[in-house]
Amino acid sequence: MRGILVEEEIKVYAEPSDQTLSVTSLKKGDEFELGKVSRKKKEVWVEVTLPSGQTGFITGETKIFVIKKVQFFADNIEAHEAPSHESAVIKIYPKKTVVTAVGYESDEGKGWVKIIDGDGVTGFVKGEAKIRVYQEASKENGKKQMFSGGMFAVLAAAFYIFSYSKGQTTSNMSILIVAVFAFGLMQVVQGFLEFNKAKKKENETKQG
Repeated sequence: MRGILVEEEIKVYAEPSDQTLSVTSLKKGDEFELGKVSRKKKEVWVEVTLPSGQTGFITGETKIFVIKKVQFFADNIEAHEAPSHESAVIKIYPKKTVVTAVGYESDEGKGWVKIIDGDGVTGFVKGEAKIRVYQEASKENGKKQMFSGGMFAVLAAAFYIFSYSKGQTTSNMSILIVAVFAFGLMQVVQGFLEFNKAKKKENETKQG
């Protein structure tokens, strides 16, 4: 997981203690990989790996922004040149566009998300814009969805058969069981589609 520094400047220590040697410093906008979190003498420390490969520790109080892919779920999302309503609009994105969120800025109490799109264009979109974290398709997640969905469907079917044999089914209970069964089947289908999507992408990467 990658992070980007929000504070102006911080020190990176060789060990999880500010009493040890400072190996380097990071400035606002610097990126790094986030590692394990540890606690020492009631203080929280986060291991980081810098682009050079050097590792160190920063305090858990450090203000960072976790870099992540996000997706717009509304049309005509405007990206501004700067985090301000007065700045020029440099690009307008359609619904379902996936971009990378790399920071957060504030202007006159308004929040702005700094983004980079697939073409390398950097801009700022309003914090209240309709954005959600994008979950990339993976075979592992697809398998999990198929398994959990299958379990819901099987349990719903088994419960219905058991209740029917005992003469305990009611209309409300039947509706609930059907809803759970349908939810399970939907999970299976979604998991199957995600698994195939991830597998197709993996094959394309290998061929490329």
